[in-house]
Amino acid sequence: MQMWGVHHTLAGGFSGVLRLLSDPTNRVRNLLLLMMVAGLLAFMPGNTSSGFNFKALILVIFPLVVILLSRLYVKAAVRGFRLVNREMPSICLENEDIKVDLLVHYNNLLPFPHAFLQDDFPAVDVLSSPEILLKAEDFAGNGSAIITYRHRLNRGYGNFNIGPAVLTVRDPFNFFEEKRVFQLKTPLKVWLNPPVPEDLDLVKANALTPIGDSRSSLAGHGMDFYGIKEYVAGDDIRAMSWLKTAQTGRPVIKQFERDTRPDVLVLVHTDRRQLRGFGFGNTMKRLLRIAAAIIGETCQRGLPAALGLCIDDVAQHIRLGGSTPVYGFMTELLADLKPAEDGGLQQLLSLALNKAGPGTIVIFLSQTIHLPVDELLGGLLTLQARGARVSLWAIDDTDQARFSEDTGITVSKDEFKQRLSEMNLEFLLLPSRSETVQARDRHE
Repeated sequence: MQMWGVHHTLAGGFSGVLRLLSDPTNRVRNLLLLMMVAGLLAFMPGNTSSGFNFKALILVIFPLVVILLSRLYVKAAVRGFRLVNREMPSICLENEDIKVDLLVHYNNLLPFPHAFLQDDFPAVDVLSSPEILLKAEDFAGNGSAIITYRHRLNRGYGNFNIGPAVLTVRDPFNFFEEKRVFQLKTPLKVWLNPPVPEDLDLVKANALTPIGDSRSSLAGHGMDFYGIKEYVAGDDIRAMSWLKTAQTGRPVIKQFERDTRPDVLVLVHTDRRQLRGFGFGNTMKRLLRIAAAIIGETCQRGLPAALGLCIDDVAQHIRLGGSTPVYGFMTELLADLKPAEDGGLQQLLSLALNKAGPGTIVIFLSQTIHLPVDELLGGLLTLQARGARVSLWAIDDTDQARFSEDTGITVSKDEFKQRLSEMNLEFLLLPSRSETVQARDRHE
């Protein structure tokens, strides 16, 4: 409970004074206050009278009774409200607009002139819902009303609890306000929904399989010979084994194992020692969003994809297919991921050398350009020599790149980019913060 009137009315400066003079509710309240002051002045002995004027006390007692009744009223009114249910989606994507329905019940004979409801909403940047005005006519039927508001989920991905809701009720004269907290909480899971990077190119380089099929965007015949079998209608005649057909007198075709290598392999390099920023804005979280965007777009196009990253400082290879709910899976995987203690660069490169083949698109993502360049370039050039299409994407977190772990020699970013270009390695330098955040900072 708090006395609301004068402080809240005058908080707006000159506009508050105008509201004070124009609002009928405020005029009644202020009239009562002036009546009390006038009654007290009339009650006190004056120059023309030697005693107290007890008849003037009526001007004091009447406003006091009204104020007391106002306090009792607001306490009784707030007890009549009950938040029955909060209906909303349980799983959403980042930046999605969602609708929330609050079922509120009011069981009290007293009308309420001023009531507001506000939800605690940690999934948005303002951390709360709009302040919703409750109207008595909405509860006129059966005493229940559905209060609706909308929000854009713009704070990031993860698990949130929506609630509690705070109800504020004020008396008819704006003397008092009473708050009531409804502890109803509703879980909300927000999945990653990053935009596809403009520089993403998933067109594969051609690589011929043993039977002459071009490995295009879809996996064709495998690279490993499996065996032979007798030809049946529908088999690919390009796989015919003419030697075995001549020997047996029956048409025989060769069989190959289906290629299990991914078309797109995304390597995610994190390093606790090079972590910059805080919360959702740190360089690792930014990198993970880019990884999720690449994997999501790859799976949406129906390409076999795989993810390589260090979990508990051990490089893991995770295959993803078109049936996988990619953004949900990536959210669960990446939400609590800790950066590698030592970077795990060598482990990731070894994993890539084992899993990538001719025509595979290998995208190496790093949260920093402060890298042991000799080791990195050695691995990437080996992948390139084996027929993979290799590119390096790095968050621009420093103006120096480490050239050698042993000597500590450094090179500038421009020189680093020049060397990669001379080696025909694709290199993309990513801003340390998203364009949305940068634009917001410039606006502020």
